[in-house]
Amino acid sequence: MIGWIKGKVVRRNPAGGVIIIEAQGVGWELLVSLQTLAGVPSEGQVVELWIHTNVREDAIQLFGFADEREKQLFRMLTSVPKVGPRNAIAVLGGLPVLELVECIAAGESAKLVKIPGIGKKTAEQIVLTLGDKAVTLLELMRSEGGELPAQAELPGEDAAELAAAAREVLLSLGWKSKPVDKALAQVIQELGDAAKGASLDALVRPTLARLMER
Repeated sequence: MIGWIKGKVVRRNPAGGVIIIEAQGVGWELLVSLQTLAGVPSEGQVVELWIHTNVREDAIQLFGFADEREKQLFRMLTSVPKVGPRNAIAVLGGLPVLELVECIAAGESAKLVKIPGIGKKTAEQIVLTLGDKAVTLLELMRSEGGELPAQAELPGEDAAELAAAAREVLLSLGWKSKPVDKALAQVIQELGDAAKGASLDALVRPTLARLMER
């Protein structure tokens, strides 16, 4: 069982939520959430990730997490009836880890429904099943004073390429093109010249926040 891995980033696919890293001559394909993807450096750089191995009859999937708490929350989510690994990754991509734990602990299922692919019944089941566990995890995270590590910048990408990558990420999460384009344009306008040297995360997170408010 693989619990943690360190290696060089070979490929970074924001739209597919997939990265490939090389460790000891082997290329490992990892499925990651938006939150983890935002912290993965550009190709050729070294990254360290916590790993969850999902074994199915037809495949073995590896899920990567930038933070051990995100991995813990992923496992909690997959323990909820009818919430599989893909649903759990979608939920993790909808909100930063600390905010997501706060949401579940407070029983705010309506906020979870705004995440593409998460219906009302699923959101309510997540809150019902994980409410008490989320409270405990929230207290632990606050005592650690932790969130996910600082987000990595993507040097060399111009504003147009960065905006296109951000758009692909948001579309892959299930958001519709028109609201994505509108929200993304607003964020880029607010950033102004700063958008040219921004990271992917600097575009995706505020755009996602605007989409969640609708």
